[in-house]
Amino acid sequence: MMGFMPNVLIGTATECLTLVPEPSVGAPDSLVATLDLEGLSASRSVVHNYASGFDDLANFFADLADAWRGWLGTRTWESLEGDLKIEARHDYGHVGLTITVRRDQAEWGNHGWRVTGDLTIEPGEQLSQIAGDLVALARG
Repeated sequence: MMGFMPNVLIGTATECLTLVPEPSVGAPDSLVATLDLEGLSASRSVVHNYASGFDDLANFFADLADAWRGWLGTRTWESLEGDLKIEARHDYGHVGLTITVRRDQAEWGNHGWRVTGDLTIEPGEQLSQIAGDLVALARG
């Protein structure tokens, strides 16, 4: 029996990265990552890391939440096949995320596509909520 798997929204209702687990038993094997920005929507199915599932993504956001007062430089998480990349910076009291969703194509003359956009989230409660939602998603 499949349990309820939460969708994870990172950003605001109008500009966000949404992670939706694809149906599975237990923890998800893949999820659909959709980046929605004003006038743009790009989606890609992302497979988990075979060793850790999506725990590495949940841990990435948990580490950001633990460092909510700030950090130096950019912290990066990337999916196993590089279809989703999240870069996080702590600037001026906010967390800036640069999200890249891509689809590489191995056919001659077609290199696929790549979409990159920026989101801003609050380092306190909003970041903690995202981290908690990702833990729930990773555990299934």
